[in-house]
Amino acid sequence: MEKVFDNPSKLEALVKQRYGIPDFMMMENAALALKQLIEKLASPASRILILCGKGNNGGDGYALARLLQNNYDVFLYKLAEPTAAEAKTQYQTCTKLKLNFISEKKALELLKTPDSPAPAPLVVVDCLFGTGFRGELPAAVQKLIDTANSCDAIRIACDISSGLAFDAHYTVTMGEHKLALCSDRAKQVSGQIIVADLGVDNKAFQAAMPPAAFLITDKDLKLPFRTNKAAHKGTYGHTAVFAGEKSGAAIICATAAMNFGSGLTSLVQTPDSNLKQFKISPELMISKSLPAKTTCAVFGPGIKEGTLPPQTISKVPALVFDAGVFGNPDFPALLKELDSRPGSRIVLTPHLLELVRLCKSLKINPAPTVEALANDPALKIKIGCKFNKLFPNTTVVIKSANTFIASGGQTYIVTDGCPSLAKGGSGDVLAGMLAALLAQGYSAKDAAITACEAHALGAKKTGASTYALTPAKLIKAVSSLV
Repeated sequence: MEKVFDNPSKLEALVKQRYGIPDFMMMENAALALKQLIEKLASPASRILILCGKGNNGGDGYALARLLQNNYDVFLYKLAEPTAAEAKTQYQTCTKLKLNFISEKKALELLKTPDSPAPAPLVVVDCLFGTGFRGELPAAVQKLIDTANSCDAIRIACDISSGLAFDAHYTVTMGEHKLALCSDRAKQVSGQIIVADLGVDNKAFQAAMPPAAFLITDKDLKLPFRTNKAAHKGTYGHTAVFAGEKSGAAIICATAAMNFGSGLTSLVQTPDSNLKQFKISPELMISKSLPAKTTCAVFGPGIKEGTLPPQTISKVPALVFDAGVFGNPDFPALLKELDSRPGSRIVLTPHLLELVRLCKSLKINPAPTVEALANDPALKIKIGCKFNKLFPNTTVVIKSANTFIASGGQTYIVTDGCPSLAKGGSGDVLAGMLAALLAQGYSAKDAAITACEAHALGAKKTGASTYALTPAKLIKAVSSLV
């Protein structure tokens, strides 16, 4: 896991105080990290356009220009006179070195690729605004960024995309992974995120204060490989999936559970189910009631909106709730009862709109909006922690472009999800994977971390941008992870 921080300025101040690191050292190392990336990506003939703001991000840009001056054709655009102390020093050095400062008009001309003759390759480095920026970008800056986004160039953001408008191929973030990079909007414009060393080992740097969350990587997977040579099907639990009016969702969910290690998997009929219209794999059992030895039950996929599960579900030690159940205003009371059972392990998997409905049912004020949750990762953490306090044995998987997992008062973020997952049935696959792990005895936290990361990596394996991902292909890809 990697640490994620929500207050970069405070962290940097603590690091400077703890280790006696001067401002210029951090800025020099930030510029050096940008330089090293450019050297990997650019050709010797490349032109480098650096867009500098008035704060320390601009200072990083000026320091970068100085480091690159003898190796590339470097152009500097100054948005405004520097105000940050170290940025002023770096700017003054650049002027004394007579680096090539250009006007806004010239910057726009560089960004507009002419038809002929073919220009030298272009690299655009965004050093305009950092994580402290709030509000709307000035019209002139927006025009500059829009032009940069549409041109044929390698685009690199320093620390964070300015106003989350600069469409970067790479973001070099300084010292630590920042929570601001974990919003849905940031994911769209950040490209590949590289955490740079600011002159002290990142582990020491990040020890200065507690993180806001933890970033999940493939190293955190605990896949359900079978090492018990004396095992039998009962060793790996029994998953039961309730089938409702859209029974296809339950079949997808159960199939995913079977393929992710569940020893036995049953589809449980409800009055609304229509399983007869489907061709169902003989691997899946069909039951008219909840099997007595069920170790995890899933309720929600394909269930009629607002339907609550039967009382028999209270006998099952582990539960996954998804989709339709979240629309019932009585669900929180039921969840409270189920959560209070000794040893209870429960996972909720709402997408953002379902989370908003849950918050309204719980009378959480002010109730969040979908837009606020999508664009404010700190709000997701806050809401997740509230759920953990209300329901200590419940883990919440908040599904979005980046998936947030709230468990035991901690937050874990899965950023490997990709656009190919935006397809009906993807959530049903995830619910089945979660249930399979719970049925096999995983804790709710470990099940959520492994299932969400494996789900994301399986989608990547089939093609992050493909439009042809189906639940069956996703299940197959997840089943072949090593």
